[in-house]
Amino acid sequence: MAISERFGFYRSKQPGKVVWIHAVSAGETIAAVPLVRSLLGRGYVCLVSNMTPTGRERVQALLADEVENCYVPYDLPGSIDRFLRNNKPRMLITIDTELWPNMIEGCARSGVPTLLVNGRLSSRSAKGYRRIAPLILPMLRSLSLLAVQTRHHKDRFVSLGADASKVHVTGSIKFDAVMARGYVDRLNRSRRLVAGRHILLGASTHNGEEAALLSLLPALQELIPDFLLVLAPRHTHRCDQVRRALESSGHSVVSFSDGRAVALHDEVFLVDVMGELDALFELASVAFVGGSLVPIGGHNLLEAIRAGTPTVMGRHLDNIEDIAQQFIDSQAIMIVRDGQELQQVVINLMENVDESNRLVSAANKVMESNQGALGRVEKLIVEVMNHE
Repeated sequence: MAISERFGFYRSKQPGKVVWIHAVSAGETIAAVPLVRSLLGRGYVCLVSNMTPTGRERVQALLADEVENCYVPYDLPGSIDRFLRNNKPRMLITIDTELWPNMIEGCARSGVPTLLVNGRLSSRSAKGYRRIAPLILPMLRSLSLLAVQTRHHKDRFVSLGADASKVHVTGSIKFDAVMARGYVDRLNRSRRLVAGRHILLGASTHNGEEAALLSLLPALQELIPDFLLVLAPRHTHRCDQVRRALESSGHSVVSFSDGRAVALHDEVFLVDVMGELDALFELASVAFVGGSLVPIGGHNLLEAIRAGTPTVMGRHLDNIEDIAQQFIDSQAIMIVRDGQELQQVVINLMENVDESNRLVSAANKVMESNQGALGRVEKLIVEVMNHE
């Protein structure tokens, strides 16, 4: 099924009525859910496409049968044209930075309005795009509207050739996300499994980050006798490998999927399932958000902030630079350069309740000042829809 969908063979149950929303993976899907729910509330039919299995899983978990869901077609003219013929979407809404030349050009040729929502373009990506300007310019000019996160993003898109009158600064819809359904059940389940232990949560970690967090164990166990390290690798397929490495180095590990509460002797709780992280943020004393101590570019920190958890990240933040910078400027998150700084900062936050509370309070103010993007984006979408 996946291969046929990637070549554009997916057929909507309601061709001609669907709004096509493309969210590449889990992070973009989570960001898009409030927007999708808003569109559903207005009576629109939504078809959500993803590129990754984790994106598909999030659609199933968060939206279930409220929407249609498929893999996005390959960015080949034949695949795109076939998908457009089969589904006849009323509009394409693509989330974050998912811009594909044939997808955009095919929609433009078929008269399908195309919107970039939550648009972002890092300075590094802008430099890369300038090298292929002849490919990028027609695509940007074909977009009906760009709703971007900040003024910096707008300036970068315009410098690449986007029509300034079509680029609107709306903020990030990620600030308007709400807890997914079933949150209380997840919270109660996680509370039972971690058995009241003091937690450092390593969220969305990559290779190298688990080892850095693990190196904190001796100092934190000395400081807090019932300390528990919770590790949630970004990609759950790595969990078996992570568990073997932990056990071979002599650590007692329990996995979420084991279904049992941690025992007194357990040192590490490994989150090897999707969709449980929001509740674990709520239970953590401190959260480290990964992809940032190693050069991945950083993952979404807003789930940790929303849970009211003191948040620590590394310095590799290219993917979330504008959002992260707001928290950095407001001294609302802690940034560390290496494992040694990570240990110092985490221990300080574990010991110093006043500093933890100050961090959370500052972060809440940043969140409050950014809310409202979803309403601004929805207004623009409705305006474009009314001009179909």
